[in-house]
Amino acid sequence: ILFPIIIGFFSCSPFSNKNDESIYDCALHLNSEVCEVYTSLYDYCLNDINSTSCTFGINVGPNYFNDQVTVHYFGHQYWGTCTARVGNLDALYQDFINEGIHNVRIIAIGKGQYSGHNSNWTEGSLIPIVADPSPNTLWTSWGASQWDVFFLDSSGEYVTDFNIKDWDYNKVYDKIKEILPE
Repeated sequence: ILFPIIIGFFSCSPFSNKNDESIYDCALHLNSEVCEVYTSLYDYCLNDINSTSCTFGINVGPNYFNDQVTVHYFGHQYWGTCTARVGNLDALYQDFINEGIHNVRIIAIGKGQYSGHNSNWTEGSLIPIVADPSPNTLWTSWGASQWDVFFLDSSGEYVTDFNIKDWDYNKVYDKIKEILPE
């Protein structure tokens, strides 16, 4: 006697439900224009190398994310503390999405000479990851050092920067909330 065997196939996302919001967030507030560098000191266009980011393969920079607060983290892709900060910032980004705040973008900026270690930053994160080609003119023009994070308001204007070698979730979260438009 043959008994039919019913096998149920359930698909599940490798992400939790909180990332469902991130997928929704991908369609919101992106500049449909090509990324261009304007006259602002705090601008750039670099290719997003993170295959799990909404903007993978697209040149991104502050002007790409119209009307959004942008946070720019500078670190070395091979360094453990820098990798941990990318994870911290990615979790923070996801917290904003879960709160229904869709006008914040966090971008991690590495150095071209450390691109062999990009996977340290891209595995498991949703934020855009870019690498500033050698001689690292973006780092130089912004006056950035390792572990620095720069905050630009929704008009792309510089607000402040500080170092996050020692992670303080509340300090970064509160600064972003402070500069969000009403």
